[in-house]
Amino acid sequence: MTTNIGYSFFFLAFGTILLEGGVPLGTVALVNLLGALYAARFLLAPVVDRFGWVRFGHYRGWLICTQLALLVVLAGLASLDPVQDLPVVLVVMGFVLVLSAFHDTALNGLAVRSIAPAEHGVANGIQIGGASLSVLIGSSGALLLFSRTGWTVTVLALGAVFLVPLMLLARLREPPIEQQAEAPALWATLADSFRGPRRAMWILLVIPLFGLAEWLGTAPQSAMMLAAGWSMDRIAIVQSVAMSVQVVAAFAAGMMITRWGRSASALVFGTVGAVGVLALTPVAAGYSAPVLTSLAVVGVAIAFGAKITWFATISMQLARREVAATDYSVPMALESAAVTVVSSAGLAIAAAVGFSWLLMGALVAAAAGTGVAVVWARGRVGQ
Repeated sequence: MTTNIGYSFFFLAFGTILLEGGVPLGTVALVNLLGALYAARFLLAPVVDRFGWVRFGHYRGWLICTQLALLVVLAGLASLDPVQDLPVVLVVMGFVLVLSAFHDTALNGLAVRSIAPAEHGVANGIQIGGASLSVLIGSSGALLLFSRTGWTVTVLALGAVFLVPLMLLARLREPPIEQQAEAPALWATLADSFRGPRRAMWILLVIPLFGLAEWLGTAPQSAMMLAAGWSMDRIAIVQSVAMSVQVVAAFAAGMMITRWGRSASALVFGTVGAVGVLALTPVAAGYSAPVLTSLAVVGVAIAFGAKITWFATISMQLARREVAATDYSVPMALESAAVTVVSSAGLAIAAAVGFSWLLMGALVAAAAGTGVAVVWARGRVGQ
C-alpha cells in the first residue's frame, strides 16, 4: 500500500497544491523535473542487491530503514510552507523521492525472493492493485485532505500510512540471501538484465509495444472529453471510478494469469484494451456520448491495470534471486518511463493530427502488440 505514495504525491498532487498557492505554471513544470530522481530508481537497484543488513534481513533492512527515514523527513516537510518555503521544500522533496526509490526497489527484491513461482500471478495482482491504491492515496486522497485540512495535516497523514507496513515488517522473516561466489562489478548487473535475445526482446519490444495502446488511449482522455463539452466534475468522477476499478482489475488479472497462463491472458487483456480504445473514437470525434465514453474510460483502465500485472508477473518470473531487485526493477522502471514519454508524445501528436488519428494509431498498436505478446509468451520468439 505504500508503494508509489511518495511518487504519486509529488507528480499528481504537489504541482496542483503549488498552482493553487499561486506558483506560476512554468515554475511547476520545472519542479516536475525533480521527479527524475525517482524515475531513475533502477540505477539504485544494484546497490540494494549488493549491500544489506544480515541482522534485519537483506531487503527487509532496506525497507525498515527507508520507512523510518521517510517518517522523519515527512515530519520535517510538514512543518514547512509549500509556497513560501519552496526552495527548502524542493530539497526535502528530493530526499523523499530518493528514499522512495530505495524503498520501492527493495520491495521489488523482497517480493521476488519471498513469493513462490506458482503464486507469481496472484501476488503481482495484489501488488499492482495495492500500488494503484497507493496512487489514489497519494494523489486524489492527498488533494481532498489538503482542501479540508491544509498542508501540515496532509503530509503527516501520508507519513502515518508508513506505520502500517512497519508493524508487518516487524513480524516478517526474510529468506536468507545466497552469496555469489564472484560478485560482478556493481552496475554490470544492469546490462545483465538484457542478457539473451528473449529477455532483451521482453524489455525493448514486448513491454513497450503491448502497452502502447492504453498509454496512447489514456493520455488525451481529459482533453477529448473537455473538447466534447464534458464538465470537469464529470471527468473527475469518471476517472476516479476508472482508477478504482483498475485496482480490482489488477487483482483479477493476477488470478487469470495463474489460471489461464501468460499467452491466453495476454490475448484477453489485449482484446479488452482494443475494445476500450475503439469505444473512445466517438468522443475523439467530438460526440459527448456520456455512457459509451464512461465505459470506454473504464475499459481502458481495466486493460491498463491488467497489462501492468502481466508485465510484473513475467518480470518476476525472469528475475534471478541473487540480483532480484535489479532484474525486476529494470523492466518495470523502464515501463514507467515509457508511459511518461508516450503520454507526453501522445498529446503532442493529438495536437498535430487530431484525436481520431491518434486513436487509430493506438488501435494498430493494440493489434500488433497483442500479437507480439501472445507469440512471445508461447516461447516462439527470441529463444
